[in-house]
Amino acid sequence: MNLVEILKRPEGKTLEFKRDLSSPDGALKTIVAFANTSGGTLLVGVEDRTHHVRGVPDALDLEERLASLVSDRISPRLVPEI
Repeated sequence: MNLVEILKRPEGKTLEFKRDLSSPDGALKTIVAFANTSGGTLLVGVEDRTHHVRGVPDALDLEERLASLVSDRISPRLVPEI
């Protein structure tokens, strides 16, 4: 499934959109929920309600920050595909 198709889908049990990680608690709760069910996709840089793609300033920095947050704040250890 490509990005355009994903953006057409509504948020649900396996799909969540986050505008940014300024408040990472919501993203971390989503990741834990995905881990406790059948997995899912979290897209950062997309507005929740409108599905408007805002993007992120530095994708590699965001990836590193998210990996650190998951490593530091989720136990037992979880290794998501980022």
